Amino acid sequence: MSLIKTNGLTTLLVFILIIFIFTLTLIFSLFETLAVFSNQQKIQYINQALTTVAIIIGGLALIINAYYTSRLSFGENQSVLTKLLYRTLAWDNNMVTDIKNTQETLEEIVPERFSKAIEQLGNEKIETRFAAIYALERIARDSHKDHWTIMEILAAFIRENAPVNQKYEDSQNLSKLPTDIQTALTVIGRRDSYKDPVNQKLDLRNTDLSNADLTEANLSKAILVGANLQWVNFTRANLSEADLSITYLCGSILYEANLQKAMLPEANLQGVVLRKANLSKAILYDANLEGAILCDAKLQGAILCGANLEGAVLCDANLEGVNFEDSNLQDANLIGSNLQNAKLVGANLEAVLLSTANLQDANFQEANLSRANLSGCENLELQQIEQAIGDRTTMLPENFKIPKHWK
Repeated sequence: MSLIKTNGLTTLLVFILIIFIFTLTLIFSLFETLAVFSNQQKIQYINQALTTVAIIIGGLALIINAYYTSRLSFGENQSVLTKLLYRTLAWDNNMVTDIKNTQETLEEIVPERFSKAIEQLGNEKIETRFAAIYALERIARDSHKDHWTIMEILAAFIRENAPVNQKYEDSQNLSKLPTDIQTALTVIGRRDSYKDPVNQKLDLRNTDLSNADLTEANLSKAILVGANLQWVNFTRANLSEADLSITYLCGSILYEANLQKAMLPEANLQGVVLRKANLSKAILYDANLEGAILCDAKLQGAILCGANLEGAVLCDANLEGVNFEDSNLQDANLIGSNLQNAKLVGANLEAVLLSTANLQDANFQEANLSRANLSGCENLELQQIEQAIGDRTTMLPENFKIPKHWK
């Protein structure tokens, strides 16, 4: 009987030890998994996990206790088992209580941190403002309810301290943006946009952000009306549905940028690099794209009525369904581009390069094709040529004759 008692107790202790080790392993692995989440999210997930583990252990404890009670009538074993189980459950309860206390403490600390950071944001020393911006970013990560308020505060800080200069002088050789303004833009650009409220937009209108680095920044739906964006690096930035009306973007780099459905009417995009950019369904009427580089760009369904694309490079660009009515494409390079279903009514295509371009169902009615090169164009029809205006200098495919009405 003594041997049975000893073996039963040993088995019980080993079993509980295994459960204890398993619980610790689960907790440590949970901490590693949640490293990417904010403190508040970590607390919530850990709280749920520990509650679940406590329930499992409690259930196993009741089963084991019932089993040993039925098999063994030894009060000593039952007493030891009960003590061990109480200690295990007490440890779990203490952990849950500590986490809850930590969460309550965090909620009490956040307002104090917030007030202090706002106060430092108005400090005269740039180092203090720099630290305040990063403090606000940490609060925005930890506190979901303060996220958008902080983004609006940083946007207001930029508007207040970087107002636009209406003269728009060439800023290529000027100094970079002040550190605090660049830092605020960086924080806004890398925010967790999933926390943004529906129908809320970042307001950065009439700001001078020239020479800023906004690589991969998320400025989707942002309002940048009238902003000075000269020589800004927008490489792979997200500007989808952003309002860039009347902006000054001369010399900016928008390589692989997302400008889908962006608003750019009357924007100045002279010399802008838009290679591989996505401008599908963007609105660019009356925009100035003189000398812009749009190689391999996507402009399906974009509106460029009255736009100036003189000397622009659109090699291999997807221009399917683009509206070029009354636009100026003089000396533009559209070699290999896709102009299927494009509208070029009244457009100036003088000396344009269209060789190897796809012109299927493109509308050249009243378009000026003087000195244009259409040799090697795909799906070009005689009707399209008849509708256009040209002269004997226009280079047509070999099987086409110059229309009689051309001078």
